[in-house]
Parts: sequence; structure tokens; C-alpha cells
Amino acid sequence: MPKPVEVKVIENSRLYLKYSDGISGEISLANLLSEEGYPELKDPEYLNKVSIDSKSNDPSWPNGASLCKNAIYKQLELKKLLEILHIDIDKI
Repeated sequence: MPKPVEVKVIENSRLYLKYSDGISGEISLANLLSEEGYPELKDPEYLNKVSIDSKSNDPSWPNGASLCKNAIYKQLELKKLLEILHIDIDKI
């Protein structure tokens, strides 16, 4: 499985990731930010402290919150396939 090589928060609480094979894209952080477990992530300054964990290679924050790099990769891979096939996910 390719590894993330770049991660950053972009406007509207979205996360941009780029992987070692060139797959890249954005995912929403809305579900994570609505959780009660990590209230500090609701602070945009803290949210921007995202980095790639040196051991797991997952996008993570200093408080221990992390996202599964493989699940994100599969989401981005599916989004790219839908684009190639000209399928609008909102119409499915």
C-alpha cells in the first residue's frame, strides 16, 4: 500500500493527502470534528498541527488523534475512479 508523503488541512476543515504513488485528494474532517473525544481539534490552529506519524504513517495530531492512511487511500482511489468513469456520486 502506498504511503502518505504530504498532509495538510485546507479550508472548510478538509484534509489534503498525497501518496507515494501520486494519488492525492481531499477528505472531509466533519465527522472527526463532531466527535467529543478530541475537542482541541475544533481549534483551527491546533487542527493545522497534523503530520504524518513516523511509525504508523497515519495522519495524526499531537494529542494522539489519527486517521487510517489505508482507509483514506481507498476513499481517494474510489473518488478518482468515479471521476474517470464520469460518475457523479451524488446521483447514485
